[in-house]
This record gives sequence, C-alpha cells and structure tokens, in this order.
Amino acid sequence: METKKMSKSETFFNKALKYPWFIILLSLLIIVGLGSQLPKMEIDTTIEAFIPPSHHSLKNREEVRELFGLSDPIVIAVVNESKEGVYTPEMLNYIKKLSDEVQLIEGVDPDKITSLSTENNIYGTEEGMVVDPFIEEIIKTNAEANTIRNGVLGYPLYAGNLASEDGTTSLIVVELLDKIKYGKQAYKDIKKLAETLLAKEVTVSTANVHVAGEGGVVSHQAEYIDGDAKKMTPLAFLVILIVLVIAYRTFRGLYLTVFVILGAVVSTMGIMAGLGVPMYLTSNVIPVILIAISVADAIHILGAYYEFLAEHPEKTSREIVLMTMKDMWRPVTFTSLTNVAGFMALSITTTIPPLKMVGIFSSIGVLMAMLLSLLLVPAILILLKPKLSKAYQKSKDSKEVKTDFFGKLVFKMGTIITSNPKKILYTTLAILLIGVFGATKVYVDEASIDNFSEKTDIYKADKLINTKMNGANTFDVMVSANETEGLFDAKKLKKIEALQEYIESLPFVGSTTSIVDIIKQMNKSLNENKQGAYKIPENNDIIPQLFLLYSASGDPADLEKFIDYDYQHANISVTLKDGKYSSVKQIIEPLKAHIASKFKTSDVKVKIAGWMNIFYYWLDGIAFSNYLGLFIALIAVWLLTSISFKSIVAGLYAVTPVFMAILIFYAVMGFAGITLNTATSIFGAIAIGVSVDFAIHIIQHIKYAVNHRHLSIDNAVLDMYPSTGRALLFNVFAVCLGFGINMTSSLPPFVTFGALITTCVATSFLASLSIIPALIKVFRPKFLKEGALL
Repeated sequence: METKKMSKSETFFNKALKYPWFIILLSLLIIVGLGSQLPKMEIDTTIEAFIPPSHHSLKNREEVRELFGLSDPIVIAVVNESKEGVYTPEMLNYIKKLSDEVQLIEGVDPDKITSLSTENNIYGTEEGMVVDPFIEEIIKTNAEANTIRNGVLGYPLYAGNLASEDGTTSLIVVELLDKIKYGKQAYKDIKKLAETLLAKEVTVSTANVHVAGEGGVVSHQAEYIDGDAKKMTPLAFLVILIVLVIAYRTFRGLYLTVFVILGAVVSTMGIMAGLGVPMYLTSNVIPVILIAISVADAIHILGAYYEFLAEHPEKTSREIVLMTMKDMWRPVTFTSLTNVAGFMALSITTTIPPLKMVGIFSSIGVLMAMLLSLLLVPAILILLKPKLSKAYQKSKDSKEVKTDFFGKLVFKMGTIITSNPKKILYTTLAILLIGVFGATKVYVDEASIDNFSEKTDIYKADKLINTKMNGANTFDVMVSANETEGLFDAKKLKKIEALQEYIESLPFVGSTTSIVDIIKQMNKSLNENKQGAYKIPENNDIIPQLFLLYSASGDPADLEKFIDYDYQHANISVTLKDGKYSSVKQIIEPLKAHIASKFKTSDVKVKIAGWMNIFYYWLDGIAFSNYLGLFIALIAVWLLTSISFKSIVAGLYAVTPVFMAILIFYAVMGFAGITLNTATSIFGAIAIGVSVDFAIHIIQHIKYAVNHRHLSIDNAVLDMYPSTGRALLFNVFAVCLGFGINMTSSLPPFVTFGALITTCVATSFLASLSIIPALIKVFRPKFLKEGALL
C-alpha cells in the first residue's frame, strides 16, 4: 500500500510538535524574560516627541529656549465675574499669596513666576523712571486696587496678556524646572493650592480659578495615558474572554487564547521598555490592537480543531492537531503578514515618530501572536485529551457536522446573499459612489486641547483664556542682529516693531509682545508719561541709557525673556486666539513668506519657533503621508494575498471588500465632520491589515472546498458560511469589541478611534461575506481551479 507523501507544512508541524514541552517552556521563558523589562517603561507626552529631533522647528525652539529661558508653562487663570473683577483688595491679595506660595511647590522654578505680583510697572515721576511691582504690599483699599488697574491698562505689554481688558481675569504663569520629571505632580499640586487658597482667602461667590497652559496639557495627558492603560487593557481582555466563552464553551478554548494574548502583549511592551522606547500619547492603542488581533488567530485555529474533532472523533489528539495546522497555517500566516503590511506602511510613510512606533511595535506584536498561535497553541492541544465543543456536533444519521445557533445564523445570511449576487454587486457600486462623495469632504485639522473632554477643567480654562485674554496658544519669533549690541540700533528695533504689526494683522492673532514694547514704555516714562512718547527713540544713544536706567530701579533679569544679555537677539512672543491647525496655517505660511520677502538681505535675521510652529509642521503633510500609507498598504496586501492564493485575481478579490471598508470609513469621517489628524491618520493602515483577514479566510475555504473536496462553486460558497463564517462572526465580535474599548478612553481622539475602527472592521466583515461570494457566483473565477495563476 502506497503511503501518501506529506506536504512541507505537514512535515514541519510533525517534527516541531514532537517536542511540545520544549515549545511550551521556551515560549514561557521568552515571555517572562521580555516581560521583566516592563518596569523600565516610561511615559512621554511632550510635544517634542511628535517631531523628528533633527527638524528645524525643534532646533529653533531649543535655541529660543536657551537664549531666553523659556519653557512650557502651567497657567493659572484667576477669574471674578463681578463688576470690580480682579481689581479688589481681596482678589489682588489672593493673586499675591498664590504667586508667593506656588514657588514652594516641588518642581516649580521660583524665578519664573509671572503675575501681577511679580511683574513691574514702568512709569515716570519728577525723579525720573520708576520700576515697581504692580502688587508690592498687601492691598488694603479700593483706591490702591484702582491704581493697579490703571497701571495695567496703561501698559500695552500686559493689557490682555497678564490681565484681561475687561478686568475680570488675571493670569499667573508658572514655569517648571523639568516638565517631564515634575509636570504631572506639579500640575496636581498647583491646582490643589489654587483651589484651597481660593476657598480660604476669597469670600465672593463670583470668583473662580482654572489651571491650564501647555505645561498643563502635557501633565494632564500623562495622567490620562496612565489611567487609560490601567482601564482599557483589562477591559478589552475581559470583553474578549466573554466572546471566547460564547464561541466555544470550553475552558481550554479560553485559556489557550489568553496565553496567546498575554504573550503577544507582554512581549511587545517588554521589548518597547527594554529598548527605551517610551509610552507616547498614541501608544495606548498598541495593547488594545494586539488583544483584538491576537484573538483572531486563536479563534480560527480552535474553530478548525473542534470541527475536525467532531468529524473524526476516533482520531488521536496528535492527528487532530496536525490536521488543524495543515489546514490553518496558511491563512493564519498570511493574515498576520497582511496585518504587518498595514502597520509597516504606517511606520514607513508617517513623519510623526510616535506613529512610527505604533506601526513597528504593532507589527512585532502581530508576529509574536502568529508564532504563539502556530506553535504554542498546538503544542498544548497535543498534550490534552480531545474534548468536543458544544458549538460543533456530528449528526447521528450523517457524516456532516452540525453547528450551533451562530453557525445557522451565518448560514441563513449566506443563503440570502448567494440568492441575490447581482443585487449585492449593484448595491455595492451605489454605496461606493456615495462613499467617494463623503470621502472628498475629509480635511486635515486638529487642536491639542481637543484631546480633552469639554467637561474637564483644563478644556474650560483654555476656552476661558482664549475668550477673556489675548489667547492661550503661543509661538515665538526670534530676531537677531549680526553683531553684539546690534539691537541698540533704532532702525533694527523699528523692523521688529513693523514685524509685530504685520503679525498682529494676521487672522487669529491675539497679540505680540517684545522688548520694543518695554523700550517704548521706558521712553514714555521719561517724557512725563505722555502717550505720544510711547515710541522707539530716534537717537541710538538713548536706547542703551534706557536699559541702564531700568537696571538702576529694577532687575535686569526681568528682561531676559525678551532680549539676551548681549543685546543681539530679541524674542517676539505671539499669542493666538485659536489653536487649530487650520487657523495656525493661516498665520505661519504668510509669515514665512513675509520673512523671506522682507528679511532676505536684511541686517537682521528672523526665525519662527515655539509650540504652535512645531504643531504646524507636525500636521503639515499628514494628508500626503496618510494616503501614501494607504496606497502602500493596499498594494502590499494585494501582493501578499496574490502570493498566498497563487493568483493576482484572487488578490484583487481579497482587496475589494477592504477597499470598500476603507472608503466607507473615510466617508463616515467626511459626513460626520471628523478631521484627519494625528489619531485618525493611524486608522487606515490598521484597518486594511485587520479587515483583509476576513477575505483571506473566506477565499481559502472556498478554494480548498473546490480543489480538494471537489464541491461545486455554489456548494463551496454555501459550505463556507456555517464553519468559516461562524468563526469570522466571533472574530469580528472580538475585534470590534476589542477596538471598541477605546471608546471608554478619557481622551476624545481615542473615543473617535474606537468608533471609527469598529465601524470599518464591521463593514469589512459584512462586505467580505457578501461581496466575495457574489463576485465568485457571478464571474466564476479561474483561480478556484487547482494550479490556476489567474
């Protein structure tokens, strides 16, 4: 009797699974070893992380920070909505006390507190120029408070920047020694101090205090990332366990999948920590992605295992496992590779470093899940006594395997689809046309404050500052002379003044401040406080004398955020009323053109720096990289599926429902007004990799049924629904619920992420179960024949 020759895959698994304990122990050793690196994991929510270190905007920012001692501050907004506003003895004394006590908080730079209590008013008397703090002593009378009001409103540098023009709001700007080290706790401590002192020192009910600022945003995001990681990962895990219990109703089906999920997540995050890659704002999606994807491989392997076991109860555990792996290794391998293709397309095309890390480490995790599914799961199954699942039962009067309610449900869906293939295709075409229209409405936009719920204090504070003050968002413009003390030249100072006037003419700009404003105020103080003297002196000799007089009455260090000690570099601080990319773009782009035109051959050089400038470059080009990533991912998936099925047409069949799902995904964004931004730019490449899983398993089943079981095409299509279709149903449940957990995030972008990716995967599932069978029924492709290349 002639023995049938084993295939290469059978030979591999036959040899590999001779040593199941070795595979189990080696897997555990690797997982535990990599998991031991997890305590090294750090969190980085800084804005610098989203720009390549070599980018000129980041270099400009560091240069400005070093020259002028700037940092991302935490901003306290003190509000009193009464008629007197903050200019009452009670409110001004509160501002002074809070300014004094906030210096004692760990991590706060005591020399970098800016408030009415620390900043100086410049005015003239008979003796000459006087430099005095707005609040120097305890305020006792309303007359003293009114004097401070008049001083602030009479000094353009501070009106609208340090205190609102309507008098209801005043800011305390707090800079930190190290925002990464102290930011999270310092934000909490500052907020607690501000609220405690308000309750203790202020009696009016109209008073309130809010804490915001760029430093506050970074600190808040770190707290949310930590909280989300502790909440979302276990929740995703729990939801998927429930799906598994319903799917196979066996304990081994549960814990085998848990081993794969834990192994993939722990190993991947351990590798991240070991390599010193921190958890970025976008990294929270990696564990959830891996949980959702890892469960899919296990679901299909277990589904095939229980179906073979129901068909051949007389066979040994080893024989059932080998049959299962022979049937499942190809779809599991190629679905994993298509996932990797999607993630790597994201990593290759994006210019944002944290998104590159999402692509790279999601790919590593998917490959780890694949290896565990192909080796660890069968190794454990071989050691276990075969046990039937209630989901698959063999009919007593026939050789057929009966499925449960879910299998029958999918089969019923299949009979409807296969009875109306042309209607399915016409409907698909109509949906695609609508999808194209919706997708054209997608545009790029984002604001960092939109990372927070409208209910949060930091969001409310940001809106309040934008409404009451000159703006909550800032960037810097550095103007440099060619020589030391070059900014003692009135002509150069007038160029700075003209540049400020141009910037203030741009939309969404609240104000600009620079050393020019202080020079004009000093000049005014020496000319009997006449408003007509609020200008740059024409005589160059007067300008250094102004600085000398200031140093005699005030502290020269007060001016370091405006001008360097060599009087060669000056900083223009620009505040914006709106932090959206679409608004910032209308400022940065014309400003760049203006600088290139007016300062190309000038004796002063100009550089744009600061947070909003980085934000502009962060988002600029995201549309191109996003759509390029989608194109590369689709091509890679098409090539991989073509190789898997040895047919370029089969590859096109596999990509068709994926393309439709992606188009619907962008159409939903367009119709719902959801913008393309840092978070949504992750979706496409991920969705392609995840969605193609359904198509691969469907085509694999139908092709095998036609070629090896010799079913007709129509019967092969129907045969797919109760077995593979049932597994895909639980696959989509697991993936959608896994990704859907993102909707419980504290950060709105991740809520949107969860909703959109769930919609896309569900669409792909329905499209794959309907469009692929409809195409096969109508066109009878040649690739279903053994050995066909087309």
